[in-house]
Amino acid sequence: MAVGAVPVSDPTLLADIRKYGKFDPTGCYQCGSCTLSCDLVEKDTTFPRRSIRFALLGLRQPLLASLDPWVCHDCGDCSTVCPRQSEPRISMITLRRFLSARYEWVGIGRKLLQSTAWYLGSLIAVALLTLVAIIGYHLWYVAMPARDFATTPFGLDHMFPMMTYYTLAVILFPMLLLVSRVAHIWRLTMRGDGRSHIPWSAYFTEAWVYVYESIAQTRMRKCPEHRRWFGHEVLAVGTLIMINIKVWGLRWFQTDNIYPIYNPQRWVGYIASALMLYGIAYIMVGRWRAKKEIYKETHFQDLVFPVLLVLTILTGLAAHVLRYCGVALACHYAYAMHIVVATPMLVIEMSFGKWSHMVYRPLALYFLAVKDRATQHAPAGEAVPNAI
Repeated sequence: MAVGAVPVSDPTLLADIRKYGKFDPTGCYQCGSCTLSCDLVEKDTTFPRRSIRFALLGLRQPLLASLDPWVCHDCGDCSTVCPRQSEPRISMITLRRFLSARYEWVGIGRKLLQSTAWYLGSLIAVALLTLVAIIGYHLWYVAMPARDFATTPFGLDHMFPMMTYYTLAVILFPMLLLVSRVAHIWRLTMRGDGRSHIPWSAYFTEAWVYVYESIAQTRMRKCPEHRRWFGHEVLAVGTLIMINIKVWGLRWFQTDNIYPIYNPQRWVGYIASALMLYGIAYIMVGRWRAKKEIYKETHFQDLVFPVLLVLTILTGLAAHVLRYCGVALACHYAYAMHIVVATPMLVIEMSFGKWSHMVYRPLALYFLAVKDRATQHAPAGEAVPNAI
């Protein structure tokens, strides 16, 4: 909200937020311990106190305009020091889910983020549609007799031309959905009252921040649990390698040719898979033990995504190993399962699930850098749009 604007209280805001998870900071008396304990708080980001205050006062527009929930990296220090056990960390998680739903313009995301039944149902529905598409492709497009499904070993080469376009579609479609929300997020967080102006040069100058934060995740390194940053970083690097392989090198990577172990076509995929499995294992072990604040109160969707990612990796590796072992029919089934698992993970999780945080967090840090640069170069007395 722009400086000088009068905020309007919305009594329905708190109820709306609670549709997306646990949010019960009624015991909070604004002592400020949570904000003082957080190493990520800076002059323009004073969470979680400010965001929670917006919610309690019904200030919907200032909350929607705030980037604070995304600068929060879920370290958990705020909940540890809270003298009233109001669990501000859990409240910030719920606020991020609430904001994610408000950014999404299709309307499906709100249902998926509010309802476990909708969320699971959508994953299952996409998986079943994918399975039907695979069967239909073989029966009608390839004209394969149904009896050959269980008896005839065959290679994967007949699927590769079609799979190139299919893979690009299921990766690029969710990415385009995420990118389509950027304009809406920009209007909410950067426009202010519409009269203030941030020069476009500031956006171009600070563009490196988005790329750098997407890769380095520097804010997470400030969290007391330093190994947590390493686990997430390893997972992010492995995921980026695999996505780039699928987008730019699929024809080279997806083949029936047999390569020696030293060929990059093999070890690049091995490295990416190993990095992702290590990162997921570190996160899942922490959540299983639940000894530290950052791993307490795990949401159902927090577990589904890593499970789907592990299944995607394992089915892909199974198809690869079976192909090199010469078990063609089993390889084909493993490859089909790989597609059935990977498609809902990409279409649903990347578009509407926690994977979208990989876009929203660096975007928030980028916008903050743009505001900071605009403030430094603004004429005296000119306000830069920001949350109150």
